[in-house]
Amino acid sequence: MTMRKPTAERPLLLIPGPTEVAPEVAAAATRAMIGHRGPEISELLQRTLPRVGRMLGFSSSVYPLGCSATGAMEGAVRNAAPGPFLHLVCGAFSRRWSEIRAACGLPGDDLEVEWGQAILPDQVEEALQGGSYAAVTLVHNETSTGVMNPLEQIAEVVRRNGNPLLFVDTVSSMAAVEMKLDEWDVDVCLAGVQKAWALPPGLTLCAVSERARRASETAPGKGFYFDWQVHEKSLLKWQTPSTPPISLLHQLDEALDRIDQEGSGARYRRHRDMQARVMEWASGRFEPFAQEGYRSMTVSALRSGSADLANLLSRMRARGYVVGNGYGKTKGEVFRIGHMGEWTLPALDAALSAMDEELSKASG
Repeated sequence: MTMRKPTAERPLLLIPGPTEVAPEVAAAATRAMIGHRGPEISELLQRTLPRVGRMLGFSSSVYPLGCSATGAMEGAVRNAAPGPFLHLVCGAFSRRWSEIRAACGLPGDDLEVEWGQAILPDQVEEALQGGSYAAVTLVHNETSTGVMNPLEQIAEVVRRNGNPLLFVDTVSSMAAVEMKLDEWDVDVCLAGVQKAWALPPGLTLCAVSERARRASETAPGKGFYFDWQVHEKSLLKWQTPSTPPISLLHQLDEALDRIDQEGSGARYRRHRDMQARVMEWASGRFEPFAQEGYRSMTVSALRSGSADLANLLSRMRARGYVVGNGYGKTKGEVFRIGHMGEWTLPALDAALSAMDEELSKASG
């Protein structure tokens, strides 16, 4: 696995997503088009979706949705059984769950912590004891802050406190860290493929437990496009309710082959090693924004301090690297390095060396 050479005309994406797409994966989109109601699409779905499930430690259904992850989030909200939601909010994207629920006219409460802090299990336990909820929503890896929440421990707390449905956005952690959804008893786990999967945007993978699907039977106002009952009926025939993004499914097929070649364990170690390398490099240069002990394996958020952030990001782009600014209220104060998908330690080292050179020029 090697990265292409960075150039100002075609810079490498060192951002929280979208991420770099390998040439082999890009080429898979040029495979011959197939019909979306013939045996070829059934073979493609049967070849890919069970492999995704095995990666997630999940034995129920995985739906391939032709939309962004935000669409799948709205679908989950609309499929939940009637009742209030509890939203675990620690940044911009975990707040999105709450915004979607409110836009759908449904009741709910927010458990919100300061940006940069993680959601802790005892906080969840206290909130759940204060009310009866139909569903709890969580972002596993909050890209706006570089926080990775303790999913396994939170899931355990949810199960012993009323056992509401647990909906988890793993957009920037799926395919980068090990998941055991059956063991953790997660009901919905969703991710767009443009981050650690390292595919172009446009496809979201949505794992839905049997328990969640049963709950959706009584959900009012689900609409049609995201109705899990409709998707399950189609999936039983290895079909989709509407035309799927066929080229992206070909690319998913290729990406799964690449993951098999690397080995999932090696892939997860590579992401841990890249996170450790960025934290080591940042020491003495920049202060991590995320709470210690809960820092993301895929996105490192660093306080810019005295550095002229706009100038630094511009200089890095001229060197062939697009580095992420802060998001929302951290824009201009924090920068974010995305190290996921196709990124490797040698390529990351080269990028960090380039940043060192630009920082040295700025200080000199």
